Amino acid sequence: MIQTTKSTINEASKDLLLKLLRSAGLTKVQSKIYLGKHGNSLDTYLYRNFKPNFPPSFSYFFLNAIASSRPLAKDSKSKSKKYAFVDDLKNAEKNSFHKILEKYKDLNINQKLILPCLEYHCNIHIKLSNSKFIHDEENYVKRYVDEVLPGLREEIEEFGNYQFDETNPQTKSVSEAIKITNAEILINSIKDFYVHLEILRKKHMPNFIAPNETFLLPVLNSNEKILFSKDFVKRNLNLNKYNDLVLFNVRETNMQGTINLGDMALIIKFHNIGKETAENGIYAIKLNGKICIRRLQFFALKQRIVAHIISDNKLYKDDVVDLSELVPMIYGKVVWKSNSFKEIDFLKHITEEPNLFLPKEDDFEIPLFLNKDKKEIA
Repeated sequence: MIQTTKSTINEASKDLLLKLLRSAGLTKVQSKIYLGKHGNSLDTYLYRNFKPNFPPSFSYFFLNAIASSRPLAKDSKSKSKKYAFVDDLKNAEKNSFHKILEKYKDLNINQKLILPCLEYHCNIHIKLSNSKFIHDEENYVKRYVDEVLPGLREEIEEFGNYQFDETNPQTKSVSEAIKITNAEILINSIKDFYVHLEILRKKHMPNFIAPNETFLLPVLNSNEKILFSKDFVKRNLNLNKYNDLVLFNVRETNMQGTINLGDMALIIKFHNIGKETAENGIYAIKLNGKICIRRLQFFALKQRIVAHIISDNKLYKDDVVDLSELVPMIYGKVVWKSNSFKEIDFLKHITEEPNLFLPKEDDFEIPLFLNKDKKEIA
């Protein structure tokens, strides 16, 4: 019985792998170049795999081979297309690789290959969580590839620095040159595969947040740092740079009603501001040696531009200064704020149902003869 079960599992696994290879138009020999460290173990997984799912490492490199047979389209007109993940992952999703995966979902491809592959992919993300390139997408992917294929890039560079000499018996052989060429192909395939994996990760593992998808924002008037989502900042604030963003904990009531006491304001720092960049809005400015939040309105006069420094809370006076005086005072512009809810009175739940646990005015007293603590005789 056990032997029959193992045989059934092996047949199902073999059937899935062979169908994927046929759909990709690959032979076992052609796929070898993309299998990395599993280049010589494909037959083992085809004929001797008795486990319901494939190991994460093999799943990763095997799907890389399938994806590499359907290369991503490159747009030479746009520099941002150099890496598809920088521009738009949805474009890669139209690639026929994803159609191949969808074709075999009835063969349990999600459990057998896709999820183990994503496990391997996410482990690489976790290993790179402390990388200094975590906010540099291009270099981050380069480090990702190096983590997947350790030492391979150095091997290629070493070969490239070698001076060929036909008279030198130690000259690198043709076979070694082919090996290096294959290594370059493998590196490029992993780089493109990363794009597909990010699509699959967001589809099958929506709750996993990769380290390079978040960044820590410092709070100006505190020692704490708060984790922010890059996707949130990009989608809601249309910002792609994070180095000039800071948070500010509001500790005054000048902007009460707009930005309240205890709210957190997100500020994009300004390095310079002039006539062309001066626009009405809410800003962080330096007043009396500290950062404050105020509304600024700019007015162009004949000879100069003046700015109204406004407190939305009318208990405080406004001020008017020349733009030239204001420029050194401007720290940045407020682009978002979070509400502390401290000033909000939430409606209490009101019900007409009587509370049976509260005493009523007309409650009657228990007769003494029913009170066991008393010794009166009825």
